[in-house]
Amino acid sequence: MSQGDSNPAAIPHAAEDIQGDDRWMSQHNRFVLDCKDKEPDVLFVGDSMVQLMQQYEIWRELFSPLHALNFGIGGDTTRHVLWRLKNGELENIKPKVIVVWVGTNNHENTAEEVAGGIEAIVQLINTRQPQAKIIVLIYWQDEEGHHERESGVHEC
Repeated sequence: MSQGDSNPAAIPHAAEDIQGDDRWMSQHNRFVLDCKDKEPDVLFVGDSMVQLMQQYEIWRELFSPLHALNFGIGGDTTRHVLWRLKNGELENIKPKVIVVWVGTNNHENTAEEVAGGIEAIVQLINTRQPQAKIIVLIYWQDEEGHHERESGVHEC
């Protein structure tokens, strides 16, 4: 389903530095350092949906005691997450669980392409972290609040 090189959502690509402050790469480099310094039982990886989880009490109550790492970057697409995971964010750690939540920013892709990008992420994690259980969270909503892409993803 990932469609290999023909699926644009499944091709690893670093995010463009639109603001000119190297923020995205700095966050990635911090995550790679965290992999060298910490021993997470749970790893969360994805976009702003993951990144924002740390702001809520539930993170401190439920996930911090699990030695969880949060590798969420706002604006990331499946391509960006694939690039990050291939470039150090899965090294030197052995989490028991990896939670993937990405796809909401893949505005230029079809639901099938997004599903293929997520599948490519899962395949990469299975290869590099075979001990980890993988949980994939999906939430898509268009400007009017409809979940029209969701049905296509479930079919893929």
